[in-house]
Amino acid sequence: MTAPDAPPHVAVRRVSKRYGPLTVLDRVDLTVDRGELVTLLGPSGCGKTTLLRLVAGLATPEEGTIAIAGRDVTRVPPHRRNVGVVFQSYALFPHLTVAGNVAFGLSVRGRRRDEIDRAVARTLSLVRLEHLGARRVSALSGGQQQRVALARALAVEPEVLLFDEALSALDRNLREEMQVELRRLLREIGATAIFVTHDQDEALTMSDRIAVMNGGRIEQLADPKTLYERPATLFTLGFVGQSTRLRGTVAAAGDGMVAVDTPVGRVAAMGQFLAGSSVVVATRPEHLRVVADTVGHEGSDRARNSVDGRIRAVIFQGSRSRIEVAAGDQVLLAEAPGRIASALNPGDAARLVWPVAETFAYPDPEARA
Repeated sequence: MTAPDAPPHVAVRRVSKRYGPLTVLDRVDLTVDRGELVTLLGPSGCGKTTLLRLVAGLATPEEGTIAIAGRDVTRVPPHRRNVGVVFQSYALFPHLTVAGNVAFGLSVRGRRRDEIDRAVARTLSLVRLEHLGARRVSALSGGQQQRVALARALAVEPEVLLFDEALSALDRNLREEMQVELRRLLREIGATAIFVTHDQDEALTMSDRIAVMNGGRIEQLADPKTLYERPATLFTLGFVGQSTRLRGTVAAAGDGMVAVDTPVGRVAAMGQFLAGSSVVVATRPEHLRVVADTVGHEGSDRARNSVDGRIRAVIFQGSRSRIEVAAGDQVLLAEAPGRIASALNPGDAARLVWPVAETFAYPDPEARA
């Protein structure tokens, strides 16, 4: 990572992109430091791939600027930007060997044969495929082909590496293995990278920072821990991880907290709203503790919220279980380790208890303006 006062390696400033009447990107700002991996995360159609294409030079913005290593490349063609792109399909040449694919970009740049041979050997060693240089790529597994595509991008020593859903074609186990391996490699070589995915787990695993995109804008840009634990918007909360939510009306407010009347009673949350505001209060399921009976005073602590209900379902998910608790017509989600969840049964009375400090209020998007 670079020093705090160093200029960004990639700087996207007020970039907009339209296709006819459709605005795909709307005045987007994004900076990526040297040696940093930033992931663009969001649903289909949010603009993440378009933003990657603009950085690669495969499209041109209507407004704004793009700079790489301090150089304005907004209207510089792709082959003069010195970026490496790894596509979802890998885009390898099936008639060439592994070494031939890796050498391709260097050959079209007119490098000498000895330079090409050294670069191919170096990059194949980086991705641990030095023993497969003579093999045709059509004979490789999906994970090996992904490594060849990465080696080809690395061979030309790009300023920035761009990944467009590069792991999505792999099966789940191999994909998870490659996430860790790719992150290790990028850190080892100090690469600056932008990674596009719609997979939240992939983004959390690999990224230094994540830009959650929605409707052509960046909803939140933060490190994975902050993004998950302190989502800035209701969209980010819903897209990254699961949540328990309750709609309600603010009854009282002060000191950065609100008391909200909901269908299951009054709930306290962190937030700043005027009394009478329509809000959604939310927390992560892992913060909810299930008490298997409603006797006692678990809910009397002002630092905690509590709701009484009945267990509707216990869903086994390996080391943890998801518990659904019905309170009136509301269903709240909790998580618990398997040994605790095994003692819970549908129909049992239960109390949910969770910290006010882990409860957040957001504007209700369905409320009338």
